[in-house]
Amino acid sequence: MLPAALRRQLGMRPGDDLVVSEEVDGALRVESRSAAARALIGLAGPPADHSAVEELRTERRRETAGEDADAERLPWLPR
Repeated sequence: MLPAALRRQLGMRPGDDLVVSEEVDGALRVESRSAAARALIGLAGPPADHSAVEELRTERRRETAGEDADAERLPWLPR
């Protein structure tokens, strides 16, 4: 059981899960599961400043525009 002051400092509520890990120097690290998840997400780097979906849409629009331009140069295709 953790002391109440420490639970308050960690922002813990009854029923919250904890992650306890040992550091290289032998110290114990205690954190909430949500804090541990945020730390792992942070390892992936800062959030992208663009949407991968939007990037794919932009690429597809460029491809479609090129296909339309190619079709315009082919006289035998109906318009």
